[in-house]
Amino acid sequence: MVNVLREDAKLPRAQRRFLGDFNKPRVETYVGVKKQETGLRYADVLVIEEGNVAGGPPRVETFSFKSRNLAPLVENALEAQMKADANEALRKYGGALDIRRDGLQPLLRGGREVLVQRIRLVYEGGTLKPKDEHVLNVAVEATRESFPGVEVLFQ
Repeated sequence: MVNVLREDAKLPRAQRRFLGDFNKPRVETYVGVKKQETGLRYADVLVIEEGNVAGGPPRVETFSFKSRNLAPLVENALEAQMKADANEALRKYGGALDIRRDGLQPLLRGGREVLVQRIRLVYEGGTLKPKDEHVLNVAVEATRESFPGVEVLFQ
């Protein structure tokens, strides 16, 4: 998935599948991020805007990859698992983050702390994905409604 994001970043903005909100996205893996509530954690992927946005903070998004067998889960169990994952991702990688990687400091324009605009929760697809599309869509939508700012995707 990291390679998919890096290739997506190379495309013209209008052709990107994941990073279309960025002018010049920089894809970084296992970046140390710190929050008062959760301490130091490592985001699977952090995407930060390299382009100059006049006067504003850089756009930052995080990606959390999950390899879970969701196929046997039905309705309430599937929704509960997705909501638990979204809550964890939001708690650890959402909101205000203190970016701990020194090499990214020049992009942060004057501070270590950034506000994450969106968290992408990416599940592995294939045989691990529930077969019933209706049940899956209901669970994804319920998760999005309960956790604005968290997007649920399948690889």
